[in-house]
Amino acid sequence: MAYGTFKSVEEVATKFDIEVADTTLFIGEKTLEISELLFSIIENNLRDKINYVSEYAICETIIRPILDIVAQNYPLKVWSHIPYNVDKEKGLVGEPDYLIAPKNKYGGMVNPALCVIEAKKDNFDEGWTQALAEMVASSLLEAKTCYAVVTTGTVWQFGKLKNNIFIIDPTFVSAPTDLQRLFNIINWVFNEIA
Repeated sequence: MAYGTFKSVEEVATKFDIEVADTTLFIGEKTLEISELLFSIIENNLRDKINYVSEYAICETIIRPILDIVAQNYPLKVWSHIPYNVDKEKGLVGEPDYLIAPKNKYGGMVNPALCVIEAKKDNFDEGWTQALAEMVASSLLEAKTCYAVVTTGTVWQFGKLKNNIFIIDPTFVSAPTDLQRLFNIINWVFNEIA
């Protein structure tokens, strides 16, 4: 069983004894100044329909550039589609879309405290199921607070796992209409895990 093979948030929560709390506002904002050129590139990517032709296109032309811009301000790396096999017996294996974590002195990844999932076919329920499984894997590796993002590229939502309590913030942020706010929120999350 891999991260993406769990059927629901409830299944993951039950298997790992995670309390699923009611949706709660928890995200903050930390202003991030972005050059006009980079901001314009992201805006153009968001408007160009060719960037939505596949999951790979969304990941590499929309999600990754946004994460990279924010990561430049932190000692964090954006780890893309790499094996993250924590516990095969528990189904905590696979290749997450993105894990955000520092690089250790050996060139490997330190325990990630943020995972970012592209919501396949705009299915946020499946995205949150996979995100919770990935956060559980990080918590088993002793990450104290884990954050997750589920996104279609245009719509972004944030979740958190702390003390075995999983919360999804009910706020949906639209990248095409509120790009600066999206950068500010992602910047806040990066600041929380740095």
